[in-house]
Amino acid sequence: MLSNLNPRTRSGFTLIELLVVIAIIAVLIGLLVPAVQKVREAANRMSSANNLKQLGIAVQSHNDGVGYIPGQWEGRGTIIGASQHFWLLPYIEQEAIYKLGLADTSFYPHNTVAVRSAIIKPFLAPSDTTTNNGIATGDWAASNYAANHGVFGEPNVQWNPKRRIANIQDGTSNTILFAEKYGACGGNGSLWSHGTWTWQWMSTYAINVNNNPPQAAPTKAACDPTRPQAFGSSGCQVGLCDGSVRNINTSITVATWLSANYPNDNGVLGSDW
Repeated sequence: MLSNLNPRTRSGFTLIELLVVIAIIAVLIGLLVPAVQKVREAANRMSSANNLKQLGIAVQSHNDGVGYIPGQWEGRGTIIGASQHFWLLPYIEQEAIYKLGLADTSFYPHNTVAVRSAIIKPFLAPSDTTTNNGIATGDWAASNYAANHGVFGEPNVQWNPKRRIANIQDGTSNTILFAEKYGACGGNGSLWSHGTWTWQWMSTYAINVNNNPPQAAPTKAACDPTRPQAFGSSGCQVGLCDGSVRNINTSITVATWLSANYPNDNGVLGSDW
């Protein structure tokens, strides 16, 4: 009895068909990857915005509890000097690190290794790739949210003006508290517990030193430690004194940037705000 099987029947793909399938998959991946990257960038920006909002609320809580905004560099009790980031620790659920810093026998919290090397999640932006898992250099941890010296300090006058939110004449929704900044910048770092002895190592930016707006996503080598930085083309996010978050285009004019940083200059924000 003859078999009903066709000797020409095949069960696999030809080489041409396989190449076509591979080409289609490659095209789909090419279309999918940019979309995934955009979703990831959007999620990172949202996470960073939440951190800025949390820090803004912490400043307000400090203002309500202590009576003023923490100084850019401030001593209290036995502590000779500590950064504004250190004084905000109890208000972002970092009480353990805060108490460890207060217990430092040199009376400078940053001299305790466990303090200066503490990775504080609300201090870190997920889009920043310049640090080694939050460590900027040596055993010093970074903060991607640089404090505006125009508010936390008094430019060319003092580090701790004990400024009150109620005394911000230009409006809390028009005045910047924090701006995004690279954790490691050029040969320097934005170290959250660093002191006043070198501007370039502090997690701050001083518009009296450099009044230029944020840099537009520079390389780590080209990063200017005296300025904030945008992590991407979308702009640099800033936290305002009212606890809100705003995106700043890096093409913002110097005049508008200055007005947004000085709390009592009676400046009028431009249309690029």
